Amino acid sequence: MFERCHTPHEIARLLRHRYGLPVQLLAGRPMIVTGSVLGAVVMPTELGRAVLGTLDRTFTAPVVADPGERTWTFLVAPPSPAQPMDIAVRRYLSEHQVVVLPGGRQVLLPTTDSPLGWHWAGEPAPGVLRMPPRSAVINAVHQVTGTRLPTP
Repeated sequence: MFERCHTPHEIARLLRHRYGLPVQLLAGRPMIVTGSVLGAVVMPTELGRAVLGTLDRTFTAPVVADPGERTWTFLVAPPSPAQPMDIAVRRYLSEHQVVVLPGGRQVLLPTTDSPLGWHWAGEPAPGVLRMPPRSAVINAVHQVTGTRLPTP
């Protein structure tokens, strides 16, 4: 996918036009900022694979893998209206090494198709950006881990 891109600006343009991502460049790196348009949920790769498999039945989930695939970052639709996450749910997620990034955090985007760099673990569908709701990813973590989600 990135074989025709020779500069960070070309990569950013490709990500904007192909997927509708609100890409910015920071020090020559394409990235997005979490907030009212999109959110991010970060988890270990093994858990991410199982969560992606669960979501694939219902949602297309854009997922960014870091170099070496230590973590996967799910791009999600934030709750509307914006609402803080219950502390018990945050604690539950942290027990599984899952972090819901707060607004204003930077998420690096793929620049290569190689697993040696930032790459897609779950490539978004071309066109208008579609992301699963944050709650769908959290529920998938619950399904995969087989543990009960705390009730607020």
